[in-house]
Amino acid sequence: MSRKTREIRLESEERWPALRQVLCCCGPEDWDRLYSSPEGAVDAAIADYPLPVRQQALKEWCDWNTDKGIQYDPRDAVNDGLGVNVLFKKPEDARKFMNMVYDKLIVSVRSETSKDWMP
Repeated sequence: MSRKTREIRLESEERWPALRQVLCCCGPEDWDRLYSSPEGAVDAAIADYPLPVRQQALKEWCDWNTDKGIQYDPRDAVNDGLGVNVLFKKPEDARKFMNMVYDKLIVSVRSETSKDWMP
């Protein structure tokens, strides 16, 4: 592991632990064998966590997105930082993936709270 990769991972573990915890489950090396798609892996990961963890992950997603999601190329922040083991060919693929994560998390939280719940 390179120094840069280690620093990215350590920052994510410190700043966004709940988000990293949820997303590390979304990208096991054999996700394509276990799930039909990265979306299926996200659905399975979200289903594994109780409401308070998902709410915290959404709050952390907002902070992550403000800091890392706005970068031209967020792939290192998603893969090395958050532990997602999906090969994104283009920067926008990583952004689309993270936006999909947000959408799925917010739907799951709102289904158990209120339709107006915001992180």
